[in-house]
Amino acid sequence: SSSSSPPPPPSPSSSSYSGTLEDLVRFVETHDAVSVITGAGISTESDIPDYRGPNGAYTTGFKPMMHQKFVSCEKTRKRYWGRSMLGWEKFRHCRPNLAHLALARLEEMGQVSGIITQNVDRLHQKAGSKKVLELHGTTHEVICLDCDYRCSRDQMQLDLKKLNPALADAQRWRILDGQGKLRARHSTAEGTPGLQRPDGDVEVEIDEGFIVPPCPSCSGLLKPDVIFFGDNVPRQRVEAANSLIKSSDGILVIGSSLMVFSAYRLCKLAEEHGIPVAVLNMGETRIDKFENLIKYEAPAGATMSQILKCISI
Repeated sequence: SSSSSPPPPPSPSSSSYSGTLEDLVRFVETHDAVSVITGAGISTESDIPDYRGPNGAYTTGFKPMMHQKFVSCEKTRKRYWGRSMLGWEKFRHCRPNLAHLALARLEEMGQVSGIITQNVDRLHQKAGSKKVLELHGTTHEVICLDCDYRCSRDQMQLDLKKLNPALADAQRWRILDGQGKLRARHSTAEGTPGLQRPDGDVEVEIDEGFIVPPCPSCSGLLKPDVIFFGDNVPRQRVEAANSLIKSSDGILVIGSSLMVFSAYRLCKLAEEHGIPVAVLNMGETRIDKFENLIKYEAPAGATMSQILKCISI
């Protein structure tokens, strides 16, 4: 039930929601235990692309990584880790934006009881939020699929660079010419050459000679600690998210269309328990037809700053 299989594209709906900035301020102010669900839209102002926005990854032909393909195909793993190696430096240096910082402050003030994020970028923690549940894991850690080995993504980066010095030297990644390790794809189903992706990798072709280090403990397969499409969110994490939702008296969704089932079902759970839901998102969401939904369409950073300012007075 917690599978993250690829969602269908949003379909037009006859939504009956309404909301203003004042409604959102009142929503946060009048509830004592607001849980926040965040998606890729909260991180676009930190220069991390989203999936379904006007300039999102799906608009450029992005195909999400499938768990089964990663596990079963060596070429797929080489391509994933090669692209990830090239995109990691930029991704890891992304900074939290005004929305992340406002949420951390609201948590400190006791207005926000916890954050369930679909993002893998760790920007909530960088902003100072303490109670963060990473629903889909994080790219900042690497795990072995065959034993309990775990290391930081920074450690993996050092190992990747050591094993692939030619690619490491070309770290500019701005698509090398035909002599280099990377060749641009000009027009393929994989998307647009050189584009940074929401999970930190870069859209380029990786040479067959790229070397992926095995697990130093058991020689098994190393994988980022993220839930790829087709894999399941671990039961314990699902239960922790459920219990946070059920202990809340309001749910605020920021920057998510809720098209991925694992996040959508949390809003369904809130609805079943009579917990009110408010949404701050640019564009459609899967819950636009919820009764009594408060929905406000505006950029997350400025809006959350405004909410914080109103509540702090």
